Amino acid sequence: MDKGSAPRAHIFNVPLGNDLCDVTAQWILQSAGADPLAISNNLLLLPNNRAIKAMTEAFVRQAAPGMLLPHMVAVGDMQLDEALGPMLDPIDADSAIWPAIAPFERLMLLAKLVKDQQRGDTPVSPAEALRLARKLAELIDALEVDLVDFSHFVDIKIEADLAGHWQSAYGALLQILPAYRAALIARTLMGPAERRNHLLAALEQRLAQNVGTDPIIAVGITTSAKAVARLLRRVALMPNGQVILPGVDLNLSDARWDDLSPSTDDGAGLWRRHNVEVHPQFHLKHLLELMGVDRSEIDVLPTARAEPEAAAISDIFCLPEHSIDWQQLSPQRKSLPQAKWLEAEDSAQEAKAIAVRIRGALEVAAKRVALITPDRELAVRVAGQLRRWGIDVDDSAGIPLLQTPPGTLALALVDAIWSRFSASSILAIAKHPLVFAGPQRLDWLDHVRQLDLALRGTASGIGLAAITRRLQTARKPNEALIAWWSGVNTLLSPLENADGQPFDDVLATLRDVATALTDGGIWRGASGRELGRNWEDVTASNLSTLGRVDATGLVATFKEIFSGAVVRPPYGGHPRVAIYGLLEARLQQADLLICAGLNEGTWPQIAQPDPWLAPAIRRHLKLPTLDRNIGLSAHDLATALGAQEVLLTRARRDRGGPTVASRFLLRIKALMGEALAVDDQLLAWADALDRPAEKEPFASRPLPMPNAEQRLVSLSVTDFDQLKSDPYSFYAKRILGLPVLEKVDAEPSYAWRGSLVHDILEKWFTHDDCAVDKLVARADALLAQEASDPLLRTLWQPRIAAGLRWVADETKRLMTEKGRVVAVAEQPGTVHIKGIAVRGRVDRIDRTADGDLVIIDYKTGAPPSTKQINAGFALQLGLIGYMAEELAIKGVSGTASNFEYWSLAKKKDVFGHIAVPTSKSAADNKPERADFVAFAVEQAEVAISKWILGDAPFTAKLHPEFAFYGDYDQLMRLQEWNGRQAISEDPV
Repeated sequence: MDKGSAPRAHIFNVPLGNDLCDVTAQWILQSAGADPLAISNNLLLLPNNRAIKAMTEAFVRQAAPGMLLPHMVAVGDMQLDEALGPMLDPIDADSAIWPAIAPFERLMLLAKLVKDQQRGDTPVSPAEALRLARKLAELIDALEVDLVDFSHFVDIKIEADLAGHWQSAYGALLQILPAYRAALIARTLMGPAERRNHLLAALEQRLAQNVGTDPIIAVGITTSAKAVARLLRRVALMPNGQVILPGVDLNLSDARWDDLSPSTDDGAGLWRRHNVEVHPQFHLKHLLELMGVDRSEIDVLPTARAEPEAAAISDIFCLPEHSIDWQQLSPQRKSLPQAKWLEAEDSAQEAKAIAVRIRGALEVAAKRVALITPDRELAVRVAGQLRRWGIDVDDSAGIPLLQTPPGTLALALVDAIWSRFSASSILAIAKHPLVFAGPQRLDWLDHVRQLDLALRGTASGIGLAAITRRLQTARKPNEALIAWWSGVNTLLSPLENADGQPFDDVLATLRDVATALTDGGIWRGASGRELGRNWEDVTASNLSTLGRVDATGLVATFKEIFSGAVVRPPYGGHPRVAIYGLLEARLQQADLLICAGLNEGTWPQIAQPDPWLAPAIRRHLKLPTLDRNIGLSAHDLATALGAQEVLLTRARRDRGGPTVASRFLLRIKALMGEALAVDDQLLAWADALDRPAEKEPFASRPLPMPNAEQRLVSLSVTDFDQLKSDPYSFYAKRILGLPVLEKVDAEPSYAWRGSLVHDILEKWFTHDDCAVDKLVARADALLAQEASDPLLRTLWQPRIAAGLRWVADETKRLMTEKGRVVAVAEQPGTVHIKGIAVRGRVDRIDRTADGDLVIIDYKTGAPPSTKQINAGFALQLGLIGYMAEELAIKGVSGTASNFEYWSLAKKKDVFGHIAVPTSKSAADNKPERADFVAFAVEQAEVAISKWILGDAPFTAKLHPEFAFYGDYDQLMRLQEWNGRQAISEDPV
């Protein structure tokens, strides 16, 4: 049939600025006339189930209650044959359409094929196999959507300059695709895209055979899948069929429309694709070409209205080479009077401003508001801000399953296996809101808080047994806590044997433990049911492909297994407010549209490269490039710009740091300039929302003044450095008695390493009689215990062992060459200075050949500097010497004439060195050996007179250059006053 005799296609367009669902519903109602039952005879073909919901709401808005709705079917539905009912019943036996393979079963099949094709000595991890399988599934769907036969891969000629990894991936595909097809045939199953193609082809054939009289209307379907295009063409050519498209630019000049052609043939059979897929009209033009329909055949839907802003929107998204024409545009063509924009400092301020705008819009009766953003974190923030006014909003894009409470608990249990039950992972499980959430929750949390305090500091081992041992060997064992922990240990212990077990067994154990911890609560609610459904799908599949569990990669594998699961909350939120992702926003409209998160990489989102097909091969197969999604994002924004009111927002910073404005927003601002209004007032309202009535002044520098009785506390020889450099910290520690809470699973600190080294050296002195060969052996035995933390064994054991080896060698050398002997080690002592008890514990005292004493202090880090010593901030050695001379240390007497710091730290690539705090020459400006004890006592007396017996304030950070620890910085609110105190302030 020639073109002149071809029937005219029934294709309508809904211009930008119209609500597609509303105008379609109006048109159908008008077409039905006075017969209320006529509407139910209509068959509406829609793109997806979300569109069915949107169309249903549109009919509810347009008609009186009690109306019979038309029959609505999603062409993307995997059960299209069931949805259409008799229209496809029965399907010929020759064209039998097999069931679709279950999503996770398909993923496991592809993962197995990926692992079978692995190359090299390094095996593919389960997580990586799943990631590659997921990308491979997307590629197979793309091939089937575009009806690319797998056999075409064999005919592709690989270019010689193609990178090696692309050639390797292509070679693997040549093996995987036939194997995948054979596996499906053996199971009498189909891939999802292939099954949809067969269903759509069967529907097209049935429509060709039996036209019928009831209206068939395809609404809002813009996918360029060939099977869909053929169906739309069939519907458009039917006497009772119509196709309604959204936002086709009928006013775009023919020349510019022709410039959107996807590809050209250079005569040699090679296809050179132009960079036109980023244009918002590209996918619509491509669809029309596949349908064999010219743009001139499209009419505007009678119930739709033309919007003057459509021309400006078209100019905004023109191809780059056409933007030169902006200079000749009239001011009216450079204006979007309904649009405003704002730029927030960060995403938190952006969310608050959006919430304020939504709240204000709801003051207008019947006004509908929608937030459109691909940034899910921003969507959650806005929903949280709206709850301050009691506004609950349905986020139609949903929340990733692993970010919901049931998902985070499951992930916490997996993390505990990976970390070998570290203290932080145990506490994360115990504190989870779903764990023991019943009446016993308060009692449970009391024990959890006690466990939190008991487990702070550096880990002393791995596994549940290490925690039990830590509680039992505490300085003051808490028997009630130990008994409670025993029950927790019993609940979690089945997970300890997960390493090396089959995946299905580990998942079964995880399910049982999670159920026991929550009394089944983990499977309740929308997110719990979604977790349970996904869990059943996973466990019903053959998991042997994943091999046995390797604890080091379990978290990554678990995340990959559930990465695609999303929880969409049950509907029931505010009827006039909605939050949409880009996919959910299609076919949706509102009186006020807020397009948020307009940052590059967010809107548009940058597609991840395909790990399987090189771009050159994708072009050869005429598959969509990675720019196709950018064009779809552009069309989404273009559609939104046609709303009655539009607010565009972005933040200069997000969680990851500074951001770059979206290319779309930059185009809008470049075309419109000052004509694009800025909603600055909205930011001011947002900032005022939580602003206190009166501004709270910054805290001043703390100067506590306890009374004379409170000041009378005993001191340690190590307290004087803190008392003089940061009196406030001394006040908090000794007078207020506030202990320092270490982090859970803290890194080995200097104090912890010092205690460990002192413990080893004390046992070496008391039990081994300072035998050189026994010191390192004792250290190795302690540090290499099976229960020790792997980080400690790997990172610190070699360092500590090297330092201790130096201590042993140096001790032996001094014994042999100098005649020095170890007199005492790790002994306590007490003296009184100005009537105040001063305690101390000597690390080690040696006796020289002439009977004098050598006072030694071990350091796992660097010894005090000369500046620190001269300023009187390193008094420990001198005061220990004073104790020895005053006979305050058991087993030692004599004159303290030598003082040494034995540092185990590395210096000049060698572990261990001795630093002497007393003068060796006149140039070093250190105290003389003979005066060192008197110097230390004098400094101690001054400090005691000023702060213990006197009335000096305990000033915060009095000498910050010598205040090396910040344990009480938050208590003193350091960041509020530091640097703001008066320059004239004279520290006392």
